[in-house]
Amino acid sequence: MSLQNFLLSTLMRLARRASAKLSAEHRFRRNRRFLAADRSKPGPAVRIKPAQLAGLPVEWVTPRSLTQPDTAPICLYLHGGAFVMGGLNSHRDLAAHLAQRAQIRLLMVDYRLAPEHPFPAGLDDALAVYRALLAQGIPARRLLLGGDSAGGNLALGTAQAIQAQGLPLPAALVLFSPWLDLTDRSPSRHTHTATDVMLSQPLLDEAAALYAPGMALDDARLSPLFGPMAGLPPCLLVASRAEMLIDDARRLQQQMLAAGGQVELLEWANAPHAFPVIARYLPEGRAALDQTARFIRQQTFT
Repeated sequence: MSLQNFLLSTLMRLARRASAKLSAEHRFRRNRRFLAADRSKPGPAVRIKPAQLAGLPVEWVTPRSLTQPDTAPICLYLHGGAFVMGGLNSHRDLAAHLAQRAQIRLLMVDYRLAPEHPFPAGLDDALAVYRALLAQGIPARRLLLGGDSAGGNLALGTAQAIQAQGLPLPAALVLFSPWLDLTDRSPSRHTHTATDVMLSQPLLDEAAALYAPGMALDDARLSPLFGPMAGLPPCLLVASRAEMLIDDARRLQQQMLAAGGQVELLEWANAPHAFPVIARYLPEGRAALDQTARFIRQQTFT
């Protein structure tokens, strides 16, 4: 464990304990405000361009070193935040780091959040943006789907919806600490509560209730681990052995392999949930993004 990881994990653990003393409403509003603030520092090596696509705010993140940006691979990226928080500000640094390392363009989608816009709003938005890219004449072989935590859920769910609707599938999936089963059936949801420095049972349960009020959480559109796996694109999974959602990633790997798919799971010890998102602070996050970039190059440049 790096010194940066030790210090940041300590701060996260203290913040989680303080958060546990709050009411659900206070916790939700505080976390949403924190992730909405712009603390990003993408640096001069990338160009940030806000835009609209499929009626949604999006942000293009393009390395200035990219010699042919018009034909470069594009990763449609869906941010995490338990379906109820997060956005362009919270994930701009990640987009900049990954775009530079992989020499691709990142398309960040500011999809609608619960509880104002519960399921299926976020999933519909992701699929609409993917359709809009295809409508622009961008071939699916140049497209990737990525996401972390709840965004990983939406990325996998979008791939399954693309397949169900007979659309051309993207070249690959990149999922960081995906939250894929909202039913609480993954064993690590219970065995890793002490080692996860960020997540907690109340936070996950509250978010699921806000995202899908009154719905059966084993619906495959909510929990894509229960959806079809055969024929999906190659997938890279990155997760921490210490986090509550590690078994979601492990179960996805097992199911995709059983369905004849190509999937790789990179497990890191003692890292926070979705640690590539904070690669600006963590050497572990930057190392994980380097491996992610290699996977992307293998899937899109060969």
